[in-house]
Amino acid sequence: MRASSPLSGTHSLRAQIQTRRYSTEQSSPPPPSRSPSGNFYKTFTRPVAKCLLLAMFVYQLAYWGWVKLEQDEITGERKEIALLEGQVRSLQEAKARKA
Repeated sequence: MRASSPLSGTHSLRAQIQTRRYSTEQSSPPPPSRSPSGNFYKTFTRPVAKCLLLAMFVYQLAYWGWVKLEQDEITGERKEIALLEGQVRSLQEAKARKA
């Protein structure tokens, strides 16, 4: 009888591992080719969506700022109108007292 060397056992183990590793792989069909328009949308949908969202955010920010400035201006004008109306009333009362 021949004595088996320790290396022959590891060699056969390696061969089994290699065959097991490749035995689970199945030949899959190639991926379906995309149409040119499909490739375009796959490539550019995310960047276009990001640009649109950023543009909408910037627009909303500018719109909010504009509305805020308009409200501040209207509030200032109302205060000025109330002040001028008070001056007119006081002048009318002073004129009525003189007459």
